[in-house]
Amino acid sequence: MKKVIFVGWVNLGKAPVDGETTKNQYIIAELKKYCQLTVLDFYEKRRHPWVYLQALWALLSKPKATIIFSTSAKNVYAILRLFMRLHVRRDIIYWVIGGAFAKQVRDGIFRADVFNHIKYNLVQCHSMINVLNEAGVTNARFVSNFKPIPYYPDMKKALATRAKSDTLRFVFLSRIMPDKGCDYILQAIRRLNAKGLQTRFSIDFYGKIDAGYREQFLKEIGLLENASWHGLLNLHTTGGYDTLAAYHAMLFPTYHPTEGFAGVFIDAFIAALPVLASHWAYNAEAITDGKQGIIYPVHNVEALTNVMENCITGQVDLQVMARNARAEASAYEAKKVLTEAYLKSIGLIDEKHVL
Repeated sequence: MKKVIFVGWVNLGKAPVDGETTKNQYIIAELKKYCQLTVLDFYEKRRHPWVYLQALWALLSKPKATIIFSTSAKNVYAILRLFMRLHVRRDIIYWVIGGAFAKQVRDGIFRADVFNHIKYNLVQCHSMINVLNEAGVTNARFVSNFKPIPYYPDMKKALATRAKSDTLRFVFLSRIMPDKGCDYILQAIRRLNAKGLQTRFSIDFYGKIDAGYREQFLKEIGLLENASWHGLLNLHTTGGYDTLAAYHAMLFPTYHPTEGFAGVFIDAFIAALPVLASHWAYNAEAITDGKQGIIYPVHNVEALTNVMENCITGQVDLQVMARNARAEASAYEAKKVLTEAYLKSIGLIDEKHVL
């Protein structure tokens, strides 16, 4: 089996705490099926500084192992420049986290030649490859976002329940902070309520509240009778997805600067939820406007309000979008993304191990 050293934030052996640790745990679980894996977990490294010694030992004792970096571009860039200065030649793959990397190279924050020094830069969106190519990075490869999907809620039952509801139920599932568009949602709620639609819709928020936003968010949401926060939604259980499937549509008016291919899109597809998303980052690559959801201008509360109102008043066929969303889900199953053929193509499986 191919020897691989995996470097990133993992929170190994514990529940993931954010998008990066979630993604890395999924990657590791799949790679373990095919590779001899050494994991260097730098999450909360100050609590276990010996990880630096483990990293040094892994590099020295496994000179032919492929190194996978799956962390921020800033961290990877510094390491790659050090390797170049020391003339270290290793088989290296950068599994890109988030959506800022391509723009950072384009804007000159990172030099393209540093990332050309390695074998592959794996990115989640095709448009990222185009930006990187234009910026001079020649080794970018596409790898879809993915997750294991052991369970799908009963779509027929979910759609029947939604059709019987007198109240249209929106859901927000992400980190609760201004950059994710939470302020815009609150403004839209107030506008819709002022139009007399208060009893015709509700919005439930799920996610960790950003510390600097907590007091403001809880104060504002406490003034709205048709909006509430429900803490974290556990999607590691079938019940979590059943809860998600009870809603009519997901709101995602993000303008987060490092947004990539949001993992919540896959969760929405699994739950057969149309996504109402801002035209930001790579949202329009994941959500086809009018098919799996609706794309509207970013930073535009009026547009968000209008989209929500059209859903509430029945001018949008959410049931058709729900079926389209579910049809997308299976394409993001881990076993369909990280296939043996794909892993072979990026050098993580030896020829003799491929069936």
